[in-house]
Amino acid sequence: MRVRPAGHLIEVSEDRPHAGGTGLGTSTRHIEDGVLLEQDVEIPARDGTRLRANVFRPDDAERRPVVASVTPYGKDLMPNQIGMAFMRISGVRFGRLAHSRWTSFEAPDPLFWTRAGYVVIQADVRGMHSSPGSAGLLTRRDADDYEDVITWAAEQPWSTGDVALCGVSYLAMSQWRVAGRRPPALRAIIPWEGATDLLREFGYQDGIPETRFIKVWWRFRMRRGRHIGGHMVENFPRDRDKHPLDDAYWAAKRPALERIEVPALVGAGWGDHGLHTRGSIVGFERMASERKWLYTHGGRKWETFYSEEAKQHQRRFLDHVVKGEDNGWADQPRVRLETRRTRDDRPVRYVDAWPVPADHRPLYLTADGRLAPAPPAEAGSVTYRGEGHRPGDRASFSYRFEQETELTGGMNLVLWVSTDGDDLDLFAVIRKFDAAGRHVPFFGYNGFADDAVAKGWLRASHRELDPERSRPDRPWHTHAREERLLPGQIVPVEIEILPSSTVFEAGSQLRVDVLGHDADRYPGFRHRRNRNRGRHHIHVGGRYDSRLVVPVVSRPG
Repeated sequence: MRVRPAGHLIEVSEDRPHAGGTGLGTSTRHIEDGVLLEQDVEIPARDGTRLRANVFRPDDAERRPVVASVTPYGKDLMPNQIGMAFMRISGVRFGRLAHSRWTSFEAPDPLFWTRAGYVVIQADVRGMHSSPGSAGLLTRRDADDYEDVITWAAEQPWSTGDVALCGVSYLAMSQWRVAGRRPPALRAIIPWEGATDLLREFGYQDGIPETRFIKVWWRFRMRRGRHIGGHMVENFPRDRDKHPLDDAYWAAKRPALERIEVPALVGAGWGDHGLHTRGSIVGFERMASERKWLYTHGGRKWETFYSEEAKQHQRRFLDHVVKGEDNGWADQPRVRLETRRTRDDRPVRYVDAWPVPADHRPLYLTADGRLAPAPPAEAGSVTYRGEGHRPGDRASFSYRFEQETELTGGMNLVLWVSTDGDDLDLFAVIRKFDAAGRHVPFFGYNGFADDAVAKGWLRASHRELDPERSRPDRPWHTHAREERLLPGQIVPVEIEILPSSTVFEAGSQLRVDVLGHDADRYPGFRHRRNRNRGRHHIHVGGRYDSRLVVPVVSRPG
């Protein structure tokens, strides 16, 4: 394995197994000039279990605030030790990870934050790697433990008593959970791309079970990472299948967003549809904090999180809300809005609110494959093979923009549908084409570099809406019951198209594709257990007001 000195980029050359911790008790050593690493520090949990953590701190007697994270992936496992080589072979694209070699996967960079005047704690989740016990997925016990980590960190002689949290993905999801409990020492959170509803965003995509990532992640990240002598208290892929509807199982894993009152900087990427985009946006909207900021981007999530620009953004936030520095953050607009023209042309501006004020305009589907500003007078239909995987096994509808237009926010695809069977799985994809008819790709799931503008999913039997939570830009499905169809029965459905921000130039086109399977071969992401049988029919015109509702934003200048 090739390891570069701290402070340089990491390059992966191989994947090796790792035994959590040193096995020798707590050890202390200098890793950089003026920086100490205390490895395998024991943190007592309320039930007597001793969690293990690494503590990075400046080598002096000054008290400092803490940046903490808890991880199921191993506090001692650097990104090049958790299977990144295999992940790259499977299509995952991380981009350039600009962090020191002491940074565990998806955790904040210890050298960056210690040099910024913070103590950094990276702890293993109970039952994983070096922390003993039995492990699960975002359990109540995990939240108890995180509270105990925060309390312990605040009481140490090198601590000011002020604790902030930071991390990506799972390390963000756990922040939502513990922040809703309001630990007294918690001062701020930075949940960077973290789901908030495992039913709607992780185990299923609006009723359709995800069949690839869940199994691989659980087997190779969770089960193989469990502590020697411990066991898993649940089998998430199996339990997920037992709970296709919203019930107590999912409620127990859902954070109390409305109870989160600490300042927050939330990271959300336009490309993580099917995993974290929705939860990041919903979390930002629903949390109770009056001091909250949103950082949106159209790049790769890991590359963006560790970019110098993003790290400095995070630092300015914590320096102000935790240290109390007068660094201009008090006047920082609430939303950093990155709007995509192409995959690499993504201008940034700052706005004061999310959702961004928009005119939600309907574009009506027509039988000849157009999106029109007015509904067709006569009824018609478009048919495709629900089980087909050929290029023509889809329904496509296009709209050409006469003037430059920005679409920022969620969309709502309203369809009147029928099928030869008793259910249908609908996959909706929004694409951009330039004036010459060429597809314009964007970064997407797992760094996929040929993705669409936005995506949405729905199993038609899960079409029931919650009227109190639904909005013009976001239908909210209850998932409280299944409503199967009769063959040939025409029913309305609303598909949530996840949030994005994209500019369409004059002459460019927006195309919505509706099909019965995943539109692209996304790295590690599949929906192979579909209910499609025979033909799918989309009914348009007359009483069938099938339409795509788009968020048109007035742009400055």
